[in-house]
Amino acid sequence: MQLLEKEWKNRQEQKLSGEKPGAIRQAVILAAGGNSCFSCPVGLLKLDDRPVIEYLIQELNEVGIERICLVCGFEKEQYQEYFKNREIVLAENLRYLWTGTMASLACAKDFVDGDFLVVESNQIMDVAGLERVMKNPSADACLLVNPSGSSDEAYVELDEEGNIFRISKDIRQMNRVDGELVGVCKISYGLFQRMLRYYEKNENPLLNYEYVLENIGRIFKIPGIREDDLKWTVIENEALYQKARNWVYPGIQKKNRIRRKNRAREVFCSCMGVREEEVQEFHVCGGMTNTNFYVRTETDAYILRIPGAGTSVMIDRNNEARNTVLSQELGVNVPTLYFSPETGIKVTAFIPQAETLNGKTAQWEGNIRKTTEILRRLHTSAIPMENEFSVEREYRRYKEQVDAMGGKHYPGFEEMDRFFSHLQDRLKLLGVKSCPCHNDLVPENLIKDGKGTMYLIDWEYSGRNDPMWDLASHLLESGFSRETELLFLQTYFQGPVPEKELEKIRIFSICQDVLWSVWTRLKELKGENFGTYGTDRLARARQLKEEYEQIYEN
Repeated sequence: MQLLEKEWKNRQEQKLSGEKPGAIRQAVILAAGGNSCFSCPVGLLKLDDRPVIEYLIQELNEVGIERICLVCGFEKEQYQEYFKNREIVLAENLRYLWTGTMASLACAKDFVDGDFLVVESNQIMDVAGLERVMKNPSADACLLVNPSGSSDEAYVELDEEGNIFRISKDIRQMNRVDGELVGVCKISYGLFQRMLRYYEKNENPLLNYEYVLENIGRIFKIPGIREDDLKWTVIENEALYQKARNWVYPGIQKKNRIRRKNRAREVFCSCMGVREEEVQEFHVCGGMTNTNFYVRTETDAYILRIPGAGTSVMIDRNNEARNTVLSQELGVNVPTLYFSPETGIKVTAFIPQAETLNGKTAQWEGNIRKTTEILRRLHTSAIPMENEFSVEREYRRYKEQVDAMGGKHYPGFEEMDRFFSHLQDRLKLLGVKSCPCHNDLVPENLIKDGKGTMYLIDWEYSGRNDPMWDLASHLLESGFSRETELLFLQTYFQGPVPEKELEKIRIFSICQDVLWSVWTRLKELKGENFGTYGTDRLARARQLKEEYEQIYEN
């Protein structure tokens, strides 16, 4: 208490809540404690096909968290194995059996370099709780809910200004109960340093961090943010685990879907100047890294694109906006009605009776004719795309970001990295052309209207490039057989396929698999889950490498 009294005098009873919070980009997850009810850490208990910790990380990413430190202890090897290819910093509380949560939080002191969130791993909640804490104007804040009746609830009493006055698990110590403490707090860097200084003289290793907050709250104003409608549960035993799996988690998923849909609806109305009551139909209609919505109003139908988290770092929206207009003027793109380079939000006209190609229909001869026609039109056009798409530059950019984040590459990557460099030298000898290109020819980016007109959509990666890149992309992404590949190429070239161009297609196919495997690795490090997509592409790149070497290097 002497430290607190000194702080009190130095500040002359001045509260420190005037410090303005910065943008929070880091979080500490406390996951060191064990539970005798389970053989694994609570964070690794499955909800559906993924564990609790994965869901928490997804929600942290959704509210803007980019760096995460997880403090482990009990069965630490399970967390080490789970995160071995992920950009999650693991800190260890070696004394987790004999210490409280403040000891675990102190283990993250070398990770924390600014304001951060602290989240306990033995719980699930809908993202609204995290958002409330993040958006609160105070530099520090703790999330509260109505008392849940769990066996380990920490009651909170607030002062007249809504700041934390008392925390106790003994309700008999409370003058009144304003809520139950949820394991989510926003802690400013200054407050954290004071918590650490307070803890330096600790003589009770079982101390929990919330009681440190309570004590320092005599100096700091730490608001208690109550979220009455929060879907939440702690997981302390088998009964609460079943409650989480069977009731709370499905409810959270439903609530989150509705919330995201309603927000997208509001975005559409704002962008297009449409009143809410004019929207008659609104639903999700696909998207891999972005989310697309079908919108129907009283007079028209549209497609709204909401960019995925983190895509602004990987995609130049100004280039996309400019090339979207150019491709529309060329007549190969659907009408774009709204585009914001700042947010990446886009609204296009809905194509009636639209048919989206897939790997099978892309290989039908009628669609091959339409696809090659639209590609020739693009490649031979003089539309003034200003940006150059360089596979070598994009690859190095993604690879450097993975390395900068301390991420591990997929097994076998080093071999393909060397071969990628070798192929760049070969391309220079073959000669690389430069013309307007789309650069992302997955079959789903080709749609056909009811009259048979083909359109090429989603120009996120567009720019000047060698036209063989587009051909390689479409053949690879659609899974063309060698027979239909020959038909496609002869249709595009309107005759025999030049040998030099065919070799470039083979090279670009390998480069694309390597490029998109590194792209996937980067997305995974940012918290997204693509399953085996990245490793599958790298494995196919090795197979294509062997085929290329047999043909061109033997």
